[in-house]
Amino acid sequence: MYAIIDVETTGGSPSVDRVIEIAVFVFDGEKITDSFSTLINPKRPIDPYVTKLTGISNEMVVNAPLFDDVHERILELTHENIFVAHNVKFDFGMIRQEFKRLGIDYNRKQLDTVNLARKAIPGFNSYSLGNICDSLGIEITDRHRATGDAEATVKLLKLILDKQVSQKYIEIELNHGIDADLLPPYLSKAEIEKLPEDAGVFYYKDEVGKILYLDGSKNIRKKVITDFSKPADSPEKTRMFELMRNIDYELTGNELTAKLLSYRELKTHLPEFNKKPRIQAHTHGIFIDKDEQGFLQLKIHPLDWAEGELILKFPSKAVANKILGKIIKDNNLHGWFAIRSKMKETGLEEKNLKNYNTQIEKAIRKHLYRSPNFFIIAEGIHPDEHSVIWIENNTYRGFGYFNPELTTNTPDNLKEVIKHDEDDLEVQKIIRGHLRKMKNSKIISY
Repeated sequence: MYAIIDVETTGGSPSVDRVIEIAVFVFDGEKITDSFSTLINPKRPIDPYVTKLTGISNEMVVNAPLFDDVHERILELTHENIFVAHNVKFDFGMIRQEFKRLGIDYNRKQLDTVNLARKAIPGFNSYSLGNICDSLGIEITDRHRATGDAEATVKLLKLILDKQVSQKYIEIELNHGIDADLLPPYLSKAEIEKLPEDAGVFYYKDEVGKILYLDGSKNIRKKVITDFSKPADSPEKTRMFELMRNIDYELTGNELTAKLLSYRELKTHLPEFNKKPRIQAHTHGIFIDKDEQGFLQLKIHPLDWAEGELILKFPSKAVANKILGKIIKDNNLHGWFAIRSKMKETGLEEKNLKNYNTQIEKAIRKHLYRSPNFFIIAEGIHPDEHSVIWIENNTYRGFGYFNPELTTNTPDNLKEVIKHDEDDLEVQKIIRGHLRKMKNSKIISY
């Protein structure tokens, strides 16, 4: 039996947004046997974009039941049924979070009609609910409302179930995407099922526990399943598959610490089937200082040069020259160098000197952190803790974990929980990449 579900919400984040409408249709593969739908009071404002899209306003839900008032009916309709939705991760995630607020750990087997349609009915440009239904001639009444979208999903599921190939794809979906036929020969499905859908580092091991391969991911299980979603396509991968016996893991709380721990472990263990890390010590740097007339200068020197401010570090003088050339070209500094020469010939004006120095400083600091000394605070492994990554003088120092209720996040306290680590170019690349797309992290500068 299937419970086909659609929800409308105040926004797109399960952690802060709430359900404002839900529809459930119990389907036996041929006909609907039970159904339920209602507006829900989210106890928070609805995003204006959502109101424009769905037509559901704050006024419409003010007297609607709370999720708490209808949760038992939802439990009843989904009990021992497969939870089905179009993009099930979103609908299930929103409902699971609503139950979590009530102290209930809500788990159901899940099917995603997006994935099933792509496999069972291939060849379409778009598999969004509106587009795939239009392509298949499925009418949607009341689009972007829970009942209309859920009814359309029932019809889509029925069409998928009628395809002979669908049963295999359904089994794979119910097994969290695991195709048992593609797993390494001596690795059981249970090894995959035990893996968490959390951030951390996973390790492929042989029969004596030797690490064959490791990696970091924000979702360990999903990444491992992706690794086994197609047959081994090289002699090296075939050999690794034959040697694998189990999978181990270590949780980290978030993707950044997963990547940092993964790189640390990679340097320590040098697994046979990982690409060997290029560990490059820093030898030279780009420094910034002023000449006798007050003009800022960019210079390349060994790291022990003591006369200017160290801006960037590199593994060789050649690499430093290459990056400095790129900085000059990307920021059109040759033009400013010409202006500097002219100013030296014709005499200085304080305003012009200031403009020149501003441009030089602006160009070089594009490649720096906003502050040379700071901590990155992010999610920890456990709900009552945070992770902390330490950067000092633009150099990575390591990471650790702390309980915010027991440890005040002052610089001295945060330094105490850090497990010290080595800085290099790859670590800097990992951290800078994270900061560019940072969403749930907090920066503490000092």
